[in-house]
This record gives sequence, C-alpha cells and structure tokens, in this order.
Amino acid sequence: MNTILITTITGIKPIVSLYAYSLGITPQEISMIVASSALCPALLALQIGKWIDHIGTRPMVIIGNVLYLISLLLSVMFPSFFIFLIQQALAGIATTCIMLALQKRIGSLGGDINRTVANYSLFGSVGSMIGPAISSFLYDYYGYHIFIFFNMLLIVIALCSEMGIRNLDGKNTQITVKNQQANLQGSESIWVLIRNRDIRNAIIIGGLIFSYRELFTVYFPLLAHNMGISPMITGILLSFSGLAMLVIRFTQTSLVRSFGRMRILTWSLFATGIIYLVAPFSPWIVLLFVLVGVLGAGLGLAQPLSTAALLEGTIPEHRGEVLGVQMMMNRVSQFVIPVIFGGLGGLIGVSAIFWGSGFVLTAVGFITRPLPVHVDRTKNQRKQI
Repeated sequence: MNTILITTITGIKPIVSLYAYSLGITPQEISMIVASSALCPALLALQIGKWIDHIGTRPMVIIGNVLYLISLLLSVMFPSFFIFLIQQALAGIATTCIMLALQKRIGSLGGDINRTVANYSLFGSVGSMIGPAISSFLYDYYGYHIFIFFNMLLIVIALCSEMGIRNLDGKNTQITVKNQQANLQGSESIWVLIRNRDIRNAIIIGGLIFSYRELFTVYFPLLAHNMGISPMITGILLSFSGLAMLVIRFTQTSLVRSFGRMRILTWSLFATGIIYLVAPFSPWIVLLFVLVGVLGAGLGLAQPLSTAALLEGTIPEHRGEVLGVQMMMNRVSQFVIPVIFGGLGGLIGVSAIFWGSGFVLTAVGFITRPLPVHVDRTKNQRKQI
C-alpha cells in the first residue's frame, strides 16, 4: 500500500503541474494549486491523527483511498484552474489520512523501530523510483486521461489490499489501555511531549523534508522545461532520485549506529538545502543527475529517521496525534512556501523557488543541529563526581 501511495504521489504531482502549464495556467496559479494540496491538510492533520487514535487505522485508509479516487476523477472531467484547486485539496486530505494511518500501523508492529521503519520506507522508495518514470511515459505517449486512469487503477488495488489485511485495531487498543492507562494523564499530552528537543526537531525536520520532497516533484519539471529538458528525461531524473532514496536506506541502520540519528537528520537538511541552491545553475544533464541523486539520498535518510524518532518517543495512544503534528508542520510549509516564493517565481522565474527553499532548509538545519557532545560529557562527569 505504501508503494502504491508513493508511486501515485510522485507520479501525479509533476504531471498535473505540466498539464496545467500546457493549458495556459501561469506559474503563479500553479503555485496556488500546489498550496491548495497543503492548506486543508494543514488545518486537519492534527485532527486526522486524533481520529486515527480513536477509530483505528482501517477506516481512515478506506476513507483516504475513496477521496483520492474522487479527486483524480474530477481533474479528468473538468480540467480547469478552480477544479485543480479542489482536486489537489481533496488529494492532500486523502494522502494525509492514508499516510498517517499506515505510519501508525507500522509503529505498532514492535521490534527494532529503526529497522522496521527503514524496511517500510524501502517500499516507498520503490514507489518514488517508478512513479515519475511510469507517469511521464504514459503522459508523453498516451495523454493525461490514460495517465489518470492508470493511477486510479493503482488506488483501487490499494483499497482492495486493505480489505485483505486482518484488522487488529480493537485488540491493540484494549491491550494498550490496560498497560498504559497511567501514562495517559496530562503529563503525556502532545504539547508536553514536543518540549523534548529531539522530538521537536524530529517533527520540524520530518515535516520540512517531506514537504520539500513533494515541492521538488512539482517544481523541478517546470525548471527542467525552462532548461530545455524533455518530460521523459525529467521523469528519469525524478526516478533516479527515487533510486538514490532506495539505495541509501540499505545503509540507514549502520549510519545511525555510527553517527547518531539526530546528526544524520541535520546533515540531510544541509545537503537538501545546498542542492536546492545549486540546481538552477546546473547546465549539464550529468551534473543534474548527480545533484538529484544526492538530494534523493538526503531525503531518503531524513524521512524514515524522523518518523522512527517520533514512534519511539511516543506511547501508542498518542502516536497518531504526534504524527499528525508532524504532518501539520509538513502541510503548513508546503502551503506557505509556494505562496511566498510563487510570486517571486512569476517575477524572477522558477529558480527563485529553489533559491528560497535552499536558504530555508540550511537555516533550519543550523537551528536544529545537535547540541555539542562535550556538554553532555561534562554533565556526566559532574554526576560521577
């Protein structure tokens, strides 16, 4: 299900922007379309997380897939600027429901949370790799309608697969209530939990990284179009980014053991920010492949590590809510960034969106950097004395 979800997300977003551009919709209007996919989820993400904690993962997965189908059907029947706004808003709510439910379900499996999330993310990387390539091929050779119907078929397959999964929400809820009743007091509220620096930074980094991954899939085709790159090559570049995500996640466990989770998260932010700054100045296709590969590696590490940090640091009864806060952070940035930089994009060009995004990522990387190690050692020495 995660593979299908990421395949459709990474495949649909860039093609919708290209299709809208071909219909005469301006870059400023495309920025508004992108922002619409984040506005409603930004307002509802925390509440969706609470609903998942309350009613379970299965109902939210079903609701999300049905909304996703409706949103895609709208874009085929009535392609226009306002319909694209509605379509992206519905798609944003749908993918938020599915993504939060699947993440909470993975967190309930037990075992080594880093390895579990890494294995789960591997299949998402497969989707990131094949989604843009398949979608760009279908759009290039068969048109927008065939491309949309193919993705609708994938969503129907995901919906059917949910019906074949045994529902353990009720059993897990009963066990958790018995074992963790004492922890459900005010001391475990979401606002107390995010006072923890690592959890707070994981929410910020995870939210930013995922939003910038989606923004890259939307705006990179426009940048590539201005650079004279065909839709087919653009899809291959985006798929190469997905391949880099897939490869780097095989080394995730060993990297965490060697350098620490939060340090890798910060490095991922810096690497992503630098790529955003440099990409518009890349005149050679080979250099673009290198930059896109590094970007994919940075995004591929940051997303599962931030999710693992939240799942490990939160009791099961609040996991949906905490993941909802992270998703809210993701959607807020995904809404604000196109609105701020979209106007600049209309005046200066699409490159302005990449430059502004790069400065934001590097600045947040500096703010969320791990505290110096010698501070903790000094405290430990004082305790021993």
